[in-house]
Amino acid sequence: MIEVKNLTVVFDEKIVLDDISMKIGKGEFVGILGPNGAGKTTLVKSILGLEKPVKGSVKIDGVDVDEYIKANGARIGYLPQYAIVNWNMPIRVVDAVMIEKVKPFGIFRKYSKSEMESVRYWLSVFGVEDKMYDYIKELSGGQQQRVSLARCMMHNPEILILDEPNTAIDAVYNTRLYGILKELSRKNSMTIIMVSHDIGAVTKYVDEIMCLNVKLHCHGKSGSINFSDVLKEVYGKDMEIVIHEDGCKNCAFNKDKQ
Repeated sequence: MIEVKNLTVVFDEKIVLDDISMKIGKGEFVGILGPNGAGKTTLVKSILGLEKPVKGSVKIDGVDVDEYIKANGARIGYLPQYAIVNWNMPIRVVDAVMIEKVKPFGIFRKYSKSEMESVRYWLSVFGVEDKMYDYIKELSGGQQQRVSLARCMMHNPEILILDEPNTAIDAVYNTRLYGILKELSRKNSMTIIMVSHDIGAVTKYVDEIMCLNVKLHCHGKSGSINFSDVLKEVYGKDMEIVIHEDGCKNCAFNKDKQ
């Protein structure tokens, strides 16, 4: 579904992404790992057509990304690393979730029954339905992030791109969030690309892992990756990794199965 070929991006004469090639199939849940400054955000922005490479290409469904976005932009949900909503605005949660579905000043109109049902459904999926009529400035950082996730889902996207979606979300809800994303990927055949620093947990939930630091150091299933070697290349030092699997006992990530 998504094909990146020989992608090179340069900022101020510095190579940020160097000859990246990879494919992501429909319905796959992919985690992108790497240190700060590795080019993870630049890669997802390139997939969205927001960054232009000096070399290489990005295609979605066999079509150049710019052409695809022009024709099918609503089929992609995107949660950037930094919020696009001004959380000090005097609007309610329902308005924030609807903000990309209405025309300018549309938040002052009455929403349809189907729109309200959709808002309520996605807020319930992310556990903040009870905040539907609260003002967004009253929410905690974690609640704001969950509202942003609900907003991303209002178009029922086929592709969901999340740049560190667990920002400000507590560790307990992180586990639930990963489970929700995995279920969306499987049940809705939704292609999900998630940038994360949460190495140990991500390995349990995603289908494929990409390890990135300017170059693409690995791309495959977690069980096929030698993390000791790869992470030394990616992070520049030895790291101890715990892989969470269904058989783990007394593990915080498996509490729902104990």
